[in-house]
Order: sequence, then structure tokens, then C-alpha cells
Amino acid sequence: MTRNLAVEFRIAANTLRRLTGNPDPRKAARAQEILGDKALFREFVDQRHRALRTRTDAVSEGDSNGLADLAA
Repeated sequence: MTRNLAVEFRIAANTLRRLTGNPDPRKAARAQEILGDKALFREFVDQRHRALRTRTDAVSEGDSNGLADLAA
């Protein structure tokens, strides 16, 4: 596991732990489900990583239009 991937896993786990205390019971239950299933957790990390990479690429290219598309 690379250092970046380890950091991604830690951030994702912390995010999900915070969501388990969400007042919306559906979000809290989904966060619990993701934390309890390795495959779901890995997919969550991968999706988060792809989203961050896309935003970073858009910023580095000066693509403000791409950022607007992501925000929509």
C-alpha cells in the first residue's frame, strides 16, 4: 500500500465515522454499512479518490468550466 493510498483510507474511514453520527438515520446507516464491508469501503475510497483527482486536474489546468460541471 502506498503512502497516498494509506492516507486516503484513513481520511475515508474518519469521514465515515463522522457520518455514523449524522442526524439523518439513512446516512448514518449507510456509513455503518460501508465501514462494515471491505468491498464497499474500497469502492468508497476509490470514488472519493477519483473525485479528488478530477478536481485537482481541473484546477491545475485552469478549467473553471470543469469545476462548474463538478459542482452541478
